[in-house]
Amino acid sequence: MQKNHKVISIIIGLLFLVTLQVFSQPQPIFRFLAPAFLIYVLAVWLYNDWFLRNLEKQNFWLQIRPMLLLVSLFGIFLLLPSQGWRSLFLIISVILITFFEYFLNNFSEHLLVNESLIIIFGLFVSLAAFMHFFPGYRFISVIGSFVVSGLIARFFYETLPKPENVKVFSSLVLGLFTAETLWALSFLPFHFSVIALILFNIFYFSLILNYYYSLNILSLKKMQFHIVILFLTSGAVLLSTPWRII
Repeated sequence: MQKNHKVISIIIGLLFLVTLQVFSQPQPIFRFLAPAFLIYVLAVWLYNDWFLRNLEKQNFWLQIRPMLLLVSLFGIFLLLPSQGWRSLFLIISVILITFFEYFLNNFSEHLLVNESLIIIFGLFVSLAAFMHFFPGYRFISVIGSFVVSGLIARFFYETLPKPENVKVFSSLVLGLFTAETLWALSFLPFHFSVIALILFNIFYFSLILNYYYSLNILSLKKMQFHIVILFLTSGAVLLSTPWRII
C-alpha cells in the first residue's frame, strides 16, 4: 500500500498544478478557479481518509494538515502577479505537496513543525493580503486568523500527552491572541507582507513555547533562543521596510 501511496502522492501534487494552471489561463478567474480547487481538496480529503483508515491511523486533527497546506498554497498562488511567477510557484508546490502527502502517516515532530511553518506562512500572508485589498472586510481576516491559528495549534498539539480539553483550550487561547494581534497590526502603516511576517513570528513563538511547556521541557535557554530569533527576524523586517508614523 505504501508503494501505491507514493505514486498517488505524486499524482495529487501534479493535480494541484493542473487544476490551478488550467483554471488560471490567461488570468485566474475566482468564480471558476475556487469551485475547481474545492473539488480537488475534497477528493484529496476522501483519499487521505481512506488511506489512514486502512492503516488504522485515521485522525481528524492530523488529517487537517494536508488540507490547510493546500489552502495556504492556493492563497499564495492568488497573490502572485505574473504567469511566470505562478508557474514557478506551482512547480515548488508540487514538490511540497508530494513530499508531505507521502509522509501523511508520519507524525514525527520535525515533519510536523516544518509543515506547520509552511501552512502558517501561507495562511497569514493570504489573510493579511485580504485585509489590505479589502479594508472594509477587515473583520473577516481577523475572524479567519482566529479560525486558522486555532486549527493549526490544535493539530500541532494533537500528539501531546494532555487531556482533550487542555489541547482545545490552548488552541482557542492562541487563536484569540493571534486574532487580536492581527487586528492591532492592521493599524500600523506596513505592507501586508510585513504584517504577515510579524504575525508569523509572534504566533510561532507562542505556539512552540507552549508546546515545550506542555512537554515539561521548557527551559530558559529555549526561551532565550526563540526570543532572539523573534527579535532578529522581526527587526530585520521592520528595518528593511520604509514606513513612518502618520
